[in-house]
Amino acid sequence: MSRPEPALDRRDAGLFGAALLLRAAHAFRAGVAWPPAGDSAEYWEFARSLAETGLYFGPGGAIATRMPGYPVFLAAVRLLLGPSPEAVIAVQCLLGAAACVLIRRVARRVAPEGWALAAAALAAAYGGLVTPAAMLLSESLYSFLLIASAWALYREDWTPARRAAGFGLLSGALYLVRPEPLPYAGAVILLMPALFPRFGLRQVGIAAVSLAVVAGLWVGRNYAQFGRLVPGSTVSRSVVYLSLWLPADRFGWDAGPRFEPPPGHELVRDRLYGAKFRELSRGLSFAQKAKAYAFNFVSILYPFLPGYDWTYMLALPFAAWSLVLLPKRRELWPFALAIAGSLTIFTFCGGWASRYRQGVSPYLLVLAAAGAASAVERLGRPRFRAAAGTWLGLNLVLWAFQPQARALALGVRDALWGPR
Repeated sequence: MSRPEPALDRRDAGLFGAALLLRAAHAFRAGVAWPPAGDSAEYWEFARSLAETGLYFGPGGAIATRMPGYPVFLAAVRLLLGPSPEAVIAVQCLLGAAACVLIRRVARRVAPEGWALAAAALAAAYGGLVTPAAMLLSESLYSFLLIASAWALYREDWTPARRAAGFGLLSGALYLVRPEPLPYAGAVILLMPALFPRFGLRQVGIAAVSLAVVAGLWVGRNYAQFGRLVPGSTVSRSVVYLSLWLPADRFGWDAGPRFEPPPGHELVRDRLYGAKFRELSRGLSFAQKAKAYAFNFVSILYPFLPGYDWTYMLALPFAAWSLVLLPKRRELWPFALAIAGSLTIFTFCGGWASRYRQGVSPYLLVLAAAGAASAVERLGRPRFRAAAGTWLGLNLVLWAFQPQARALALGVRDALWGPR
């Protein structure tokens, strides 16, 4: 018998309020980097063009160097509240607080209520969810849509068809923000009959069509503009190139100067990046490439952003513990698939930046709730409390002595990978 979705309660209200207060306080302290630079500047220009002209143009007249989800969000805020970066930050703080409530509601489907609430409470202060709310970057919106898609999928009071449609539509919206969740969403859709009771081929079809309808808006628009299939952005090859060039340059290999193609059509520039990547790849041995990509992978898991993120490290061992549950608990597979897929894609199409793990933070916390509940059963409450208390104390000590802890971490890194 399906469990109804609980109504909003005082704990939800308190959780939302605390999460909103922490995000607002962080945003006030951090301030808004203005004028925007780098990725933020591109997003802002696309949004400005969309809001003022109805046309999707970025810097230099580019039309597809950024996925449209976040610029559309920025343009909507601009139209409703004016061209204020502070308004965007305020809305992102609200989305972040709402995501914490959704984390509780999703986590209670895979863990006892107490652990679901603990995961959501940690989410309220979680660095990978608080910090992005104060930035003009896509992570905050991405995290909200990611947990919202899981909330729709795990709503047992909905019919399987409605759950499949909700997951497909929200996964499509997630893809419009960033393309990397497409393999994960596709895998979950294909596995639905094996993962959830009462799901069959009909639900697979509903979810697939729902996802395709939303994603097709971008793919179809690009085909009309370019006359060819462009499922992501027109900078995909550039990030593939940089994901190899950055560690190769860091290790002092013969990678040459950082390549920058001449001004021109964005598809031509992307092809030039692809050619440069192939040239760079041919010039490196298999061992060098393995070392470069391993460095990327480890760097994504690195606990400094640049300060010590004790909230991430507090959850990490419990999330890792949940992986041993996967053979018998298929309801955990979607969360593990999303994290594994994100880490893999950013290793080869992102580079060595620990902020790349921020987008999947809600799923890490859901897995941590399931892992912690399992650890209590395996270890017993006294041993679990001792181990968890020791781990919490160690993390607080490392947080209190961040400069020394970071120096130690860098020393270990240099011992393993060599000095920069």
